[in-house]
Amino acid sequence: MAVTIWRYLLVDRIGITGTIVGEKLYKHLYGQFSTMEQEEKNLLPGGRIIRRPAKYSVRLDYYPEYSWKKAGRRKIVDLTLGAYKIPGKKSGGRYITLTLYPSQFRGEEFADFKSTFNALFDPITYPLLYQTGRVNYLELAVDSHTHKHHGFLPYRKYCTQSSIFKEKSGHLGSTYIGSVTSSLRFRVYDKFKQLTDTGKPVVAKGLPHTRIEVVMRRLGIPPAKIVEIEKNPFKPLMIADLQLAISAGSETDWQMFIKDCLTDGAPSALAKRPMNIRKKYLQMLDSLQVLWWKPDDAWKDLPRAVAAIAP
Repeated sequence: MAVTIWRYLLVDRIGITGTIVGEKLYKHLYGQFSTMEQEEKNLLPGGRIIRRPAKYSVRLDYYPEYSWKKAGRRKIVDLTLGAYKIPGKKSGGRYITLTLYPSQFRGEEFADFKSTFNALFDPITYPLLYQTGRVNYLELAVDSHTHKHHGFLPYRKYCTQSSIFKEKSGHLGSTYIGSVTSSLRFRVYDKFKQLTDTGKPVVAKGLPHTRIEVVMRRLGIPPAKIVEIEKNPFKPLMIADLQLAISAGSETDWQMFIKDCLTDGAPSALAKRPMNIRKKYLQMLDSLQVLWWKPDDAWKDLPRAVAAIAP
């Protein structure tokens, strides 16, 4: 297909953590969590604020739109207050984490949340977290409306772990490149299916909708510094043409390798092979790169994507 249709880069999810100094401030913020929950009807007439307590933390999920049907639930923020023990010390640390879902923002909802947050949690305000907090989780995404999921072979060099989620029906779901705890992990899935399965409106009817996401953990920089990231995190992801790969060799093991790629992902399929075969197959995949995957083009859109979470 000559034409490639891309949807712009977006921040799909970001977690920002700030340190809380002093028990007095911690107790104040804890009390404001209760206030926020109690003011649910005034803050979100058509939504909900759900409290989720844990052993050492409490989380509030902030839904501007909420119904008992999953299709009618749209969370734009969750807010966590917690404490942890510092090894070798009697006292521990305290933190506040704000997780944003910018792709779910509508109208003035995020602006309204920031006003509420600044009023209730002062002296910890959103502008302060934006400038001095630390990004512990960042999820960036680009969408293809031309290429179907499982119609190509994504992989990353020097990565030996991948998996493809299998649904009970046998349908092959999301492809994961990299380990769960890795500081850099890729996820590829059928966004069209996800939207239709949850009863949500699709973006482009009649076209594929494949999402390619990069997940970065423990960045350790303030949100304000994201636009200064020099290394494009999408660049390590490589994509080989599936049809060219199938016709690249008739050997039984090569065809079995392609089959393994389609059921477990290319990195896991490569890891099963002896070192000499692994090197040979990797070189073959490198020679079969698609022309439509251009991560540099997506990265140019980073400033606009980050603008969605500005103070």
